[in-house]
Amino acid sequence: MSFGLYSLLALPLWGTQFALYFILRRAGLSRESLAAKCAGSFLAVASAVIAILQQGGNPLEEPVFWFFALCTAADALLELWFVPGMLVFGAAHFCLILWLWGLAPVTGWSVLLWALAYGAAALLFRRELPKLGKLLVPFCLYPALLGASLALGLALPFTAGAEYWPLAAGTLCFFVSDMMVAKGELSGLDPKWQKPVMLLYWAALYLISAALWQ
Repeated sequence: MSFGLYSLLALPLWGTQFALYFILRRAGLSRESLAAKCAGSFLAVASAVIAILQQGGNPLEEPVFWFFALCTAADALLELWFVPGMLVFGAAHFCLILWLWGLAPVTGWSVLLWALAYGAAALLFRRELPKLGKLLVPFCLYPALLGASLALGLALPFTAGAEYWPLAAGTLCFFVSDMMVAKGELSGLDPKWQKPVMLLYWAALYLISAALWQ
């Protein structure tokens, strides 16, 4: 299956799940909306499995498969227990980092991008950090992992080829989405931002999974 055909099939499915999630959420059906949210993320799991099998690989041996699987699990946890959900997302990003690291060598630009991303996160949460108490360590570790996947992803078009621009955009969408989620959890976020956050998150999953079909 080509990238174009994959997009033609995948985008309507993601759009349907996106609409269903917010319809159910607006109706107050929390369990059903959570199921729709996880089902949307599971599309990336299915995409990764099919793409890897087509290439003759074993999905269970690929870090990128576990990235999508852990993201789907974290989607459920995050709405039930925020900190455990964040830790599972951290494990997902560790798997993503392993996969991205294998696509191209780390350069000085990657290190610089990581430092900039981590500095941006510290600036964003400068008021919340002193109030976190026991949660300070996980809230400091998570942006470090998220920034690492962003830095490796953004560097790929320059180190491995222009075909990695969608993947780079996916890591950027993930970083922005997760920073907004964390900011909302710690300081409150206007409900109007829920749709942009989910749109960025699923765009990230779509763009990263699409890289497997290049």
